[in-house]
Amino acid sequence: MTEQEKPDETPEADAGEQPAAEQPAAEQPAAEKPDAAAGEQPAPPAAKPAAKAAAKKQPEPAKPAGPATAVVNPQRVPGTPIVPRRAILQIGFWTGIGAAVAGVAAGGVDFVYPRGVTGFGGTVSVSADALPAPGEKVQIPTGRFWLVNLTEEQGGPGLLALWWKCPHLGCTVPWKPNFSDPAIGADKKGWFRCPCHGSTYTDAGVRIFGPAPRSMDTMDLSVGADGRVSVNTGSTTNGAPDNADRAVRI
Repeated sequence: MTEQEKPDETPEADAGEQPAAEQPAAEQPAAEKPDAAAGEQPAPPAAKPAAKAAAKKQPEPAKPAGPATAVVNPQRVPGTPIVPRRAILQIGFWTGIGAAVAGVAAGGVDFVYPRGVTGFGGTVSVSADALPAPGEKVQIPTGRFWLVNLTEEQGGPGLLALWWKCPHLGCTVPWKPNFSDPAIGADKKGWFRCPCHGSTYTDAGVRIFGPAPRSMDTMDLSVGADGRVSVNTGSTTNGAPDNADRAVRI
């Protein structure tokens, strides 16, 4: 067949005879599309907002047991001291201050209200066989007094406890059995005579000469049923001309 005998190709035939490969994907047969129901799983439903918030919320720590006002001490870190050094120093300081104050207070109470005092300041006992004879004196160093047994001529009779401290300046007054001085106006031997300034006292401790402001002080005295004499050296009375009247009969 010659070229002249070939049928003329029209544009309509060219347009309708496009190759299958050049056709758009939308025109492909339904059999060639992937089966959506068989090859793909359906997407899960979206989580609700409340469920998401619950998943993000952290669990709260457990509350300690006990009342609402309970104090929970923090756990101690290993290696740290149980009591801080500052607290130990403070405790030691205030303990020392308290002990010092208590000691001063106790000393003051003992001074004002002495307890169990023996010797001078307390009660001194003299047994019956140690008492001086009538007209004589005996020195009792434990109680710092003279125990005098006065006769009627001396202003008695009876026992008298004379504090041996001179009322002038506190010197110890001895008994001078051989002392006599015409200046005192009596021809008599034996006087209480202060060695410091010459104050002179009778057997009953009555001042008759010297710078002493008064007679020798007396101490409370009592005689027991067994003849024992008890002298309260913590209870004294200022000396006076009536010292002899304070004598206690045996």
